[in-house]
Amino acid sequence: MRRALFAVLTCALLLPGCKKDELEKALEEANAKLEATQRDLDAERNKNRELKNENDQLKQKIAELDQEIKVLEGQLDDLAKEAGMTKAELEELRKEKAKRLAELQVYRDLFASLKKLVDAGTIQVEFRKGMLVVKLSSAILFDSGKTSLKDEGQAALAELAGALRQVAGRDFLVSGHTDNVPIKTARFKSNWELSTARAVEVVKFMIESGMDPSHIGAAGFGENDPVADNSTDEGRAQNRRIEVVLLPKLGNIPGLKEMLMGGKKS
Repeated sequence: MRRALFAVLTCALLLPGCKKDELEKALEEANAKLEATQRDLDAERNKNRELKNENDQLKQKIAELDQEIKVLEGQLDDLAKEAGMTKAELEELRKEKAKRLAELQVYRDLFASLKKLVDAGTIQVEFRKGMLVVKLSSAILFDSGKTSLKDEGQAALAELAGALRQVAGRDFLVSGHTDNVPIKTARFKSNWELSTARAVEVVKFMIESGMDPSHIGAAGFGENDPVADNSTDEGRAQNRRIEVVLLPKLGNIPGLKEMLMGGKKS
């Protein structure tokens, strides 16, 4: 009996100590959670401050760029005044620059689409007399003194027509050229007739291959526009050729219409 009472008393004495340990542990856990929450809150506040600072910096940069643009515009206006130009004339210059850049992009895109034929040696592309010119040797297209297209010539022209069709709203001139060796047959009295007939034959085939007939024409130059020396076989071979010329897009030239109409405005 005494032993049982001693055990009960011992438990009674120990119980408050056990309860205290549990409470202290719970308090420590609560404090730890509170500290973690405080750290998260502080981190979020810091992040918000950083975002605000970045936002303020972006606004500052935009304001600086706006100011730079205004300064540059002012400088352009000053230059225009120094050159005796009006704002309208300056704007015209800007439009002209935009046109030139657009024209350059047309050339770049066309050359990219022709690169396969260039790499294969089927055609040559060059700038001559301020225009983009695609050259094809007559040897690929025609037999000597003939105007009927050979199979390999048709294949080359079909591929060329596919590339040129991608250049919307532009005009092309197919020009025939010969060497300086005179020709005189029942059909062709001179190189003029031969070069023109060949150009027409190429145009007809390219139209059949999908080219818009309202944007392509033919011309014959005979031996009058050589690109090489006619005194050698190699030079004469280079001069016997067909060229497809991308005609420049001049647009409206201020004052030209009035000049043609004798100063009258329509």
